[in-house]
Amino acid sequence: MLLSRPLRLSACVFALCLAGCAGNGGGSQGGLFASPAARPKTVIVTDFVAASEMTATDNGFNTRLERRGNYPILERRQRTLARVNDEIVATVVAEVAAAGLEAQPGSESSLSFGDNAVLVTGRLRAPERKSAAQIGFGPGRGNVAADMTITRYAAGGKAPLLTFSTDVQSGRKIAPGNAKVVAARNQAIAEALVAEKALPEKLSPDVEAQARSLGRAIAVKIVDYAKEHDWLAKPDAAEGQPAPAFDQNVRLPDPKPAPKAAARPAASKPAAKKPAAQDPNAPEDEEPPDTDVPDKQ
Repeated sequence: MLLSRPLRLSACVFALCLAGCAGNGGGSQGGLFASPAARPKTVIVTDFVAASEMTATDNGFNTRLERRGNYPILERRQRTLARVNDEIVATVVAEVAAAGLEAQPGSESSLSFGDNAVLVTGRLRAPERKSAAQIGFGPGRGNVAADMTITRYAAGGKAPLLTFSTDVQSGRKIAPGNAKVVAARNQAIAEALVAEKALPEKLSPDVEAQARSLGRAIAVKIVDYAKEHDWLAKPDAAEGQPAPAFDQNVRLPDPKPAPKAAARPAASKPAAKKPAAQDPNAPEDEEPPDTDVPDKQ
């Protein structure tokens, strides 16, 4: 019996779907969405999109910036916010790389569907129920939230992996006693800033601390996701195990002999009395003359 035209079209579509499923049976797209948590080759962190109410104030940075030239107030604010953005991106890159993943600043335009990468994008906004005077970066400010999206790029296309929100106050501080860790992070952030072609002028310490705090808060979420999906290299099984016990057949070294007690010094003998003077011509058995002086009567 011949099928009607609508039924024939439905049958063709169904057959094509079956063929596509059979052809994708371990294909790239099926592999991407069936196991999106496979370890990526690199993590790309893009610039943030700032909401219209977002601002950044840093007089020290502006003073250093004006050595290049005199900028209008609006342009100074834009450059300050751009420099804060670079600091956040560089901090995320440094923290994710320290956890064991390859990370670098970049953009979505540099990726294609064939790349094995994860793209981190974000938007800076004002937290809920905060006054406008407290929003942004700078003295008296520091209330900033970031809405983040992690997207997977692979041969089969791209797919969102994770979305989350965090804020400046969620950032973890590095213990001041870890001088080597702090120095290594600062060096990694400086290298990421160079890769971003950021302005060489540094932010003031308080503004820099706010930007890095937000960067660390974002990085913690990314690293936690990486741990959950086994992106990070696990330590060797031998590490953390107790040292093997000594073999019973191993001959231990002989114990050292106890030190000998120091010999006591011999008791001093009384000095020999000097014999009295004797006549050399006297016979040997003759007693020496009495040399004592008699008592006077």
